[in-house]
Amino acid sequence: MKNQFRSIILLFLGVVLGVLPLFAAHIAMRDYVKTRGESFLDQTAQRTLMRAEDFVQDAVDVLSALPHYRVPVCDDALRESFRVMMMRHPAIHDVGLLYNGEYMYCSSMKGSTHFGAASEASLGGVPHLSFRAVQDNLTEKNGLLVEWTVARFVSIGAFIRVDSLGEQSMQTDLANSYRLSLKLDSGDVVTSSTPESRLQQRAPFYQFTPSEEWTRDLIEREVNSSRYPLVVSVAIPFHAVWESYGGVINVIDAFGIFTGVLIMFLFVRMALRKPDPYVSLEKAIRRKEFVPYYQPILDIQSGRLAGCEVLVRWRKPDGTVVSPGHFIDMAESTGLALPMTALLMEQVAKDLSESYADHPDLKVAINLFNRHFDDLAIVREAEQVFGNSGVRFSQLVFEVTERLPLENLDRARAIIVRMQELGIRVALDDAGTGHGGFAYLQKLGMDIIKIDKLFVDTITADSKHVPIIDSLSQMAKGMDMVVVAEGVETDEQLDYLRRSGIDEAQGFLFSPALPASAYLQLVDALGGMRRPKAIKDGLETSRTDLAS
Repeated sequence: MKNQFRSIILLFLGVVLGVLPLFAAHIAMRDYVKTRGESFLDQTAQRTLMRAEDFVQDAVDVLSALPHYRVPVCDDALRESFRVMMMRHPAIHDVGLLYNGEYMYCSSMKGSTHFGAASEASLGGVPHLSFRAVQDNLTEKNGLLVEWTVARFVSIGAFIRVDSLGEQSMQTDLANSYRLSLKLDSGDVVTSSTPESRLQQRAPFYQFTPSEEWTRDLIEREVNSSRYPLVVSVAIPFHAVWESYGGVINVIDAFGIFTGVLIMFLFVRMALRKPDPYVSLEKAIRRKEFVPYYQPILDIQSGRLAGCEVLVRWRKPDGTVVSPGHFIDMAESTGLALPMTALLMEQVAKDLSESYADHPDLKVAINLFNRHFDDLAIVREAEQVFGNSGVRFSQLVFEVTERLPLENLDRARAIIVRMQELGIRVALDDAGTGHGGFAYLQKLGMDIIKIDKLFVDTITADSKHVPIIDSLSQMAKGMDMVVVAEGVETDEQLDYLRRSGIDEAQGFLFSPALPASAYLQLVDALGGMRRPKAIKDGLETSRTDLAS
């Protein structure tokens, strides 16, 4: 069922990710086209602004060269001076004296004319210089009037027609779609060019309906002059820029379709292929995804924290934590339990060195498997990992499980003796549930016996006598062994085990397996406690602190 679900997910991802490249290509292309459009508009706006600034600068140069410290006398000499200035600067259509900013007399061209104001005056960089959008009433031509004030109601003015101010060199394939306007900083438009206005100029008698595409989804840019109160705004419909890249878009679509088909093919192959659990475990070991969790062990007679048992957890890259029931059998049967245990011991040494150096009475129990007793490699690993750490050999307990039989008891006994010579204690785990039975106790020289949860579960509130537990306890005492009960979950079980002379216990009644940080907090919290109730209270307090 799990593999079927995995296959369905992979097929779904294959379809989604197969379509995704096409969408991603379009999104990327859309961003590219928009960026290119903005770049084009920036260049167009800058060119238009520079052109307008140059013409305005010509007008300012003309006005600054004329007498402006007093009202000049309008005579033939002044008209000739105006005419000479205009001839030198073709962008200027007319120069003359202005009265009240509207009536031009002593004009270089017509003698006199009247300007209709199309905007309010905007001041330039100096108080006596101003700019205004106007219309020449005589020619009905729009333009920009630059004024240099010389007295109240009197100024010298230069008229620049809009024909000179607009953009003259647009990109060919976008020439019919752009919208451009030159404005004063007040927002008043001096001149503008739109698809509608250009069509009307080309066919003044033709009646046409403006297209919505000209104003939909516009890319817009605006540039402000740093010298004069001028602003250039330019915009273009996105679709016009998009269509100009039609050939490139077809190539991108083809690439997206090809990539999508390739991705779908790969995911279909992955969906139909069954995952190899051995490869998965091997990769997880190589990536150090197996981490130790620590289940506290309590001395239920003295009320002290006795130490912990190391239980392996698979912490996957996505943060999920997998319990050993999902992978431990595969690890044991394939031999991957050996490098997994080595990885755990290295992490245990890192986690507990500092704390266990300060608490020499605490122990840490690590599970071994039948393959660990094929040679002395496990002894050498223990010496290498813990020899220079804060965890002493006397604090180590290696647990031997009965789930898989030991092939050679004599060889196993020799290995256990070498461990005990270092000070390491050896425990029989899951006593009474596996292959070895009491033969392990007699031949292997164990130091500790652990009563399996299966037998602890038989204890109830009415239990007066639990033969297996009582027998194991009596036998262990006769062999001078420590007895540890696993899987303790109720107060009734704890009371019975204490009365039966069981030395230590572990289980959910006290605490589940904890990550290193939580267990070290527990060691700090319970380091000086002696009473069982204090231990339980400390565990509850520690778990509450972790939850918060």
